Amino acid sequence: MTCKIVQPEEMDQVRDLWNYSFEKFDDPFFQWYFHYYCGQENTVVGSFDAQGRLQNMLHLNPYLVKLRDKLWDMPYIVGVATAPEARGQHLFRPLLQYTCQLLNREEVPFVFLMPIQAGIYLPYEFSYCCYRHSYDWSLDQLQLPKIGSELQVVRRALNQAQELPLLYAELTKTWNGLAVRDASQWEKLLAVHQAEQVQCAVVYAEGRPSGYLLYKIADGVFNILELLAADFPSRNRLLLYAAQHKSEAKKISWLAEAWDKTYLHLQRQEQSGSLQPFMMARCINAAQALLAYTPPEPLLASIVMELTDGLLKENNWYFHCQVVMDHVELQPTKLQPDISMDMAAFTQIYFGAFTASELAEAGRIQVHNTAQLAVLDKLFPKCRNYINEYF
Repeated sequence: MTCKIVQPEEMDQVRDLWNYSFEKFDDPFFQWYFHYYCGQENTVVGSFDAQGRLQNMLHLNPYLVKLRDKLWDMPYIVGVATAPEARGQHLFRPLLQYTCQLLNREEVPFVFLMPIQAGIYLPYEFSYCCYRHSYDWSLDQLQLPKIGSELQVVRRALNQAQELPLLYAELTKTWNGLAVRDASQWEKLLAVHQAEQVQCAVVYAEGRPSGYLLYKIADGVFNILELLAADFPSRNRLLLYAAQHKSEAKKISWLAEAWDKTYLHLQRQEQSGSLQPFMMARCINAAQALLAYTPPEPLLASIVMELTDGLLKENNWYFHCQVVMDHVELQPTKLQPDISMDMAAFTQIYFGAFTASELAEAGRIQVHNTAQLAVLDKLFPKCRNYINEYF
């Protein structure tokens, strides 16, 4: 097999495999994706047999992600698929290795993806770095509080919802792991939403927009695709708006932020929802990530770290990490490690999904010097992680 970047003359094979594995040729998303985006704004990597037939593929969709107050070019891996005749041959590993090495040469230290099945990616040291609070409410039984009921909600056509980019930027400015949506990103997002008949509602408090709701009603379900609001009254007003769709839907489905507390106001315990894994990430160059890191506060510290990577041998590191006020220095060492971890755990700590102490308690990292856990906790505090991109 040969792994390489797919060329324009090979794109018909990519379309065929996508049609077989995901959306069909006549689906609105398929038509938008392959007409306006695929092969033009993203990169497709595939493996081919000796006859030039596509065996498997993955797509690298470019994103700018805010991580620990820095902006990173971070590819979103989508469209991972294997041709039916090539399945069971363990072809994903060499394709992923080639892709990571390709990105490494471009100095890209992280990738992320939304797994259909986590078990596919866990062996390759991807780990969950973003969680969501999942709600599924029956509209017949839902009793929301009347908080914010006096606020005005206006339904907007997507091509006239000028409030959305400003609200998104303002309401998520303190969050982590966030996709930065510039004008072109919003244009792509809204183009797909329009094709898929997504609706929009904006809530106003004292005449100013204070939140918005993107939703789609299908098969009796009011699907909340994105709900952002400045405060609980604005958020609850948008939920009250959703709850008034009993003639169009029988239930509401919503993936809220992991820290959402709407359930505190609900009368029925079965409506409280649950925490749900959402997005996985992986570091493919730990040294680059550490050298670019700025501690959240000036710090003088020293720790010997052993980082292991079972997929990328060039990403195995054993070094003395010195934190000097506002930057990190790395030196080779023969000292015994204070902390050992694989790339999955390192990614979760770097993203702020968990602290080092939490992962140690869960048996996810090996601690050889307990006192150094406090150093890592201070260096990499926990963050509020949120990302809501689907392609």
